[in-house]
Amino acid sequence: MSKFTPTSTTPKIHLLIGMARDGAVSITTHEILKGWVKASRGYLDIRYPDPRVSPLVHTKLYAWAQNGSFDIAYAGSANLSTDGLNIGRDPSECQQENILVPVSVEYAENYIDTLFGASLSCTDPVVDSLFTFPEAPADVLANKSLPPVPPLPEPETEREERLKDFSSIKLYLYSHAGKGSSYNCGSGINWGLRDIRANKDEAYFAVPANIGRSNFFPVKNTPIVVHCDDGEDLIMRVASGSDRCGKDMSTIPNSELGSYIRKRMGLDEGTKVGIRELLDYGRTYVTISRTSEGNYYLDFSPEAAEPDEFAMQTPEILNEFSHEDD
Repeated sequence: MSKFTPTSTTPKIHLLIGMARDGAVSITTHEILKGWVKASRGYLDIRYPDPRVSPLVHTKLYAWAQNGSFDIAYAGSANLSTDGLNIGRDPSECQQENILVPVSVEYAENYIDTLFGASLSCTDPVVDSLFTFPEAPADVLANKSLPPVPPLPEPETEREERLKDFSSIKLYLYSHAGKGSSYNCGSGINWGLRDIRANKDEAYFAVPANIGRSNFFPVKNTPIVVHCDDGEDLIMRVASGSDRCGKDMSTIPNSELGSYIRKRMGLDEGTKVGIRELLDYGRTYVTISRTSEGNYYLDFSPEAAEPDEFAMQTPEILNEFSHEDD
């Protein structure tokens, strides 16, 4: 970088390393990044989220701008790395499976402005007082201070590990308000059944207020990749409301959520999903788990579901049994 000379076609790069204070950047890498930025003549801007005002950022968002206006943007699971983007390799040698999907440039610009506004340049002197950068593996080896390798744990299924080790929440596909009821057309899983909706499969999961105010999800409107128990990956976000994380969780676009849930349940597209249909399927909620690395998993498997006594006691289900006695 010391001999870097920009030309008329040299792009300016703005990079936010969202997990910098979670061990993703070593002290050696931090010093290298500072050197690059200082030698780039303003063509390279590398930043970290300011821990005083911003959470860790696990989003992978790539956006291109020309003449000050965003042209195209993608979000998904791919890290900015050779493995993540499969750069310079034959596809058969790819070591990772990733996804990137287009997102609106308006959304990308607003999201980037928000994150960059709550970040610090890696060259800012205050960074060294706010961050504790670990040694790089090469440094540890050079110092011969590697800790002993712990014994391997007994193998467990991925589901067992998630249930035991990672925080998780339940999001119900019917209303828990009052004595409980199926969502009407225009709400929750049946959002798209309202007359004014463009797609009958449009849907969302209602996120309880205490979850919306917590740090379980990233700040609202942040795209995340959610890995499902059947092998599907969904691009999702939590939006709406005044809470930090929002109050409604859906896919991008939101019709994919309703289509996915109905397909899992064996229902036709646009079918109203009520408590009876959920009980017949064998599960009335999804479990969202988050790993310590910030990865999200969704479980909608009836085999792993716990009995839902509340659903069984809702008026509409009790009414079914009362009619059987007539």
